[in-house]
Amino acid sequence: MKPTQSQIALRIYFLERALEGMEQAADDAECDLLANPTDASQGRQLGAFYVLADETWRHIQMLRARLDGAASLIYFDSRLADPDARAARQALI
Repeated sequence: MKPTQSQIALRIYFLERALEGMEQAADDAECDLLANPTDASQGRQLGAFYVLADETWRHIQMLRARLDGAASLIYFDSRLADPDARAARQALI
């Protein structure tokens, strides 16, 4: 059974809200790692957040491609896309 456009839009909405939650959790994990940089488990946890967020983002993009030209809101946080911010996050892992 092929999902309807409204079902796809609802999935996108759900995944975008989940991505926002992951962003907050990753921010908290970054703060914890900065407070204790020798904690290897914090680094692994942060890396897992990044991988999960990346997979979620790709899934959102795939779902958006399935919409029939309907308008969809694009979730974009420019402060996270900045090359310096990305390099700083990667250095934490």
